Amino acid sequence: MADHDAQRVDVITPEGPVFEGEAEIVVVPGSAGQLGIMANHAPLVSSLKPGQLHVTDMQGQRHEFATDGGFVEVRKNETLVLVGEAVPRDQIDAGEARARLERAQAQLEQARGGEGDRYRAEREAAFAEALVQASS
Repeated sequence: MADHDAQRVDVITPEGPVFEGEAEIVVVPGSAGQLGIMANHAPLVSSLKPGQLHVTDMQGQRHEFATDGGFVEVRKNETLVLVGEAVPRDQIDAGEARARLERAQAQLEQARGGEGDRYRAEREAAFAEALVQASS
């Protein structure tokens, strides 16, 4: 059982929710560094970079995800995380993640050379790196 107050946490992607429930703490990859958010946190809005997110629920179970960029909003003991993609750590295939990273790095090199969308390629490479890190 948790030693801390509960907060409502929702992690949402365009495909739908990946986590909904009460939690002790959520840690998100803020653009300026990791943000740990517990109940009674001050109101906050922040952008997120691709990385690893984890939620510790009120039973002490840790839910880990590799996430794409997005935003987090905290208010009144509710944390809303909106990200482009969130893959549970236990569903990441390490070999597939490495192959995705290699493809993303190749696309990024092409985009840097003027062939393709550089922003999209940078974002895909960063998310692929998060997948590889989470799979280790």
